Amino acid sequence: MFDKPFLINDHSKIETTHVESLKYLSEKPDLLKQIATHLWAYNQVGNVIPQTVENFGSGHYFPHSESYYEIEASYEFALQGFYRYSLIALRLVLELGLLGVYFSVDDNEHIEVRPWLTSKEKTPRREKIFKQILKLPNFQIFDQKFQFQNRVLDTFDKLDGYTHTRGYKFSSTKLLNHANFNRFEPESLQRYCDLMFSVTKDLIVVLLLKHPLGLQGLPVDEKFGMDGPVGGFLQEHDVRLITSVIPPDERELLQKFSDDDVNVQQTIEYFNNLPDLTDEQWKKQSQEWDDFMKDHNGSGTTAG
Repeated sequence: MFDKPFLINDHSKIETTHVESLKYLSEKPDLLKQIATHLWAYNQVGNVIPQTVENFGSGHYFPHSESYYEIEASYEFALQGFYRYSLIALRLVLELGLLGVYFSVDDNEHIEVRPWLTSKEKTPRREKIFKQILKLPNFQIFDQKFQFQNRVLDTFDKLDGYTHTRGYKFSSTKLLNHANFNRFEPESLQRYCDLMFSVTKDLIVVLLLKHPLGLQGLPVDEKFGMDGPVGGFLQEHDVRLITSVIPPDERELLQKFSDDDVNVQQTIEYFNNLPDLTDEQWKKQSQEWDDFMKDHNGSGTTAG
């Protein structure tokens, strides 16, 4: 009889794999930079999702926030040698990211998301998701030029293989090079990275097809300071970041969609017509923020 579980794949092997993964990436700074850029770009692109009086708190942002949690989880799984599980998590990232746009096609995401969010309805099938997203005129044009839907479905197919263990090729044993315990395998880590780059890039594209304002860097800080609007607006550095992962030809078409959009141009004009904050207004905001932080920290609700 055993008093405690005996594991072939014990935690020491997982920790060793993690250390070796980080060492490998430190020796490949270009790859590490790519990873960092794609992860942060996907985090920041969530800011294109509008937060209005009507939809605030509805849960419409949940698909993106949940998908970002899953992408961080997938990366950690990969570093620890859970390669197959990192790819399963990537499939969740892709599905959740598409769901967020699916619910927002008709700008009723605060209503459309509720039955799914409250677990009263099942997650819609892939065919239904794409059928709905294809209602977006920009998506149709982009799809015709770049065969975008097929590209995303191809990524899904690869990730499905690992999720459902489509034979030895898609197994943990294969990814671990015949081992039955976690160990560092550079080819498997690269496999993860390639698919992670594809997932994040394509989800960023989908969000920009729905929210073309995301291609325009707006002077949010200059006009609002610390009291800027939440959601729907990006600054120039944010736009540079999220578009840096998109191929130039695709970026060019996305920019055209944005530049030709009447609502986008009206928003740009609105921002440009606002006066810049004065030095006195900046100082007042800064003082109010300092006072708030002192009161907040002093309340004991925030860890130091």
